[in-house]
Amino acid sequence: MSTQVSKDVCCPQCGKPVRTKLWTGISANTEPVLRQKVLDETLFDWQCPHCGYQAELVYPCLYHDKEKKFMVYLVPEGSKQALRKVEVDTRFPQLAGVRKRAVTSPMELKEKVLIFEAGLDDVGVELVKAGLAAIVEEKQNKTVEIGCFCFANQEKDRIGFLFFLEGEENPLKKATRFATYQEAMEISKQCGGELGDDFVRVDSQLAARLLEKYRRL
Repeated sequence: MSTQVSKDVCCPQCGKPVRTKLWTGISANTEPVLRQKVLDETLFDWQCPHCGYQAELVYPCLYHDKEKKFMVYLVPEGSKQALRKVEVDTRFPQLAGVRKRAVTSPMELKEKVLIFEAGLDDVGVELVKAGLAAIVEEKQNKTVEIGCFCFANQEKDRIGFLFFLEGEENPLKKATRFATYQEAMEISKQCGGELGDDFVRVDSQLAARLLEKYRRL
């Protein structure tokens, strides 16, 4: 079941308070409209009714897909609410076996939803992304600022990403063979990519640590 709260948000432009509804918990199975807003990246859009000022209002939000057994906790960077170890496996045994991830942006939230809905492991996806990002940087001679998973098609043997390059407005599309993901999963297994049963960050930093360990091995 999704949960909603109402809070006064002070408009940065005109200073007037605006009573705003915030979705602090989202159940993808009972609220498909909210799931779509996550994928459209519109869930956190905010507009002041007094002056028309528009902004992205990002706040802590827990996304739960009961059928596909995953939870993603959005905790914005710099927010007062920090992610602390809660020992989910012992305090909430009913959530054992549910993949639990922590992210810091709506874009990361969307990416995790796409990854898990595609039936993939996000550690393997991050390893593939890291490898492709290095290739893109070498070929384009530009820094990859953001990389995002966008699709996987096993029948066509393709897994695809978008890469946002420094100084470029439009992202670069890059795809590789699905076998690359399977190879990444082998690297993950060899290097201890298995995760505990708590909310954890699976991102480029984790991929870098695993790849460094793999090189040493």
